[in-house]
Amino acid sequence: MNNCTFARSSSAIALLLAPLLLIGCGDPDAPEIARVTGQVTRGGKPVPNLTVNYMPTDGRPSWGITDSQGNYELEYNADYKGAKVGHHKVYVVFNPTSIDGSIGDVEGLTTEDRRAIQQKYGSEQTTPLEVDVTEDRQVIDLELD
Repeated sequence: MNNCTFARSSSAIALLLAPLLLIGCGDPDAPEIARVTGQVTRGGKPVPNLTVNYMPTDGRPSWGITDSQGNYELEYNADYKGAKVGHHKVYVVFNPTSIDGSIGDVEGLTTEDRRAIQQKYGSEQTTPLEVDVTEDRQVIDLELD
């Protein structure tokens, strides 16, 4: 085998093996993270443009933003989607919809609805919502009354 053929073969093998070497790499100090998705509703209607915050008993929080159908997916950090496995308090915050920081109209919700949601669920200290993240690809739907 000449040097050129050997070099090409070695490069091809290295490219094929590279993904295998990366398996198992990651932050060894990271806690067990489970992917979490769900839908936020009020009166059976989706609640869009809401930041959903999962605060574990200890450790870093996770968050997600609801889309127009009230669906969210949690982010743990830039590298991991999901939330730390364990018990969480859940609170929500409406996202500004204009440059001046105002909320504006949220389809299907009155100003009174938004105010009631923020009053009841808008703080980690006062929210009654608590959930347990127990498994990967868990769906946790949240009904706000």
